[in-house]
Amino acid sequence: MHLSKGRILVSAGPRIVEIAGPERVRQLLAAPNAVAVRKRKTGAILAIQLLDFGDNLRISSKYGNPQKLSHNSETPENPPRVWTFKRLEPHPES
Repeated sequence: MHLSKGRILVSAGPRIVEIAGPERVRQLLAAPNAVAVRKRKTGAILAIQLLDFGDNLRISSKYGNPQKLSHNSETPENPPRVWTFKRLEPHPES
């Protein structure tokens, strides 16, 4: 990819997330999860890689398991290998 002068590719994993100008490059490099990819001979920055930050991958999400209200089990009403919603009990009126 050919970039205009002063523009740097910013990637997170295999995806390019931004093409940053000089000021934005300075901001990104100040982040603890940013790694500069430099040219060997000149040391010029070719790209910035953003790494995962923190260890929040094992924390359960706010909404829990998204599949808990559905199933693909065979029942008298549900044919094999078909996903369906579980029946919920009616909410008692307050």
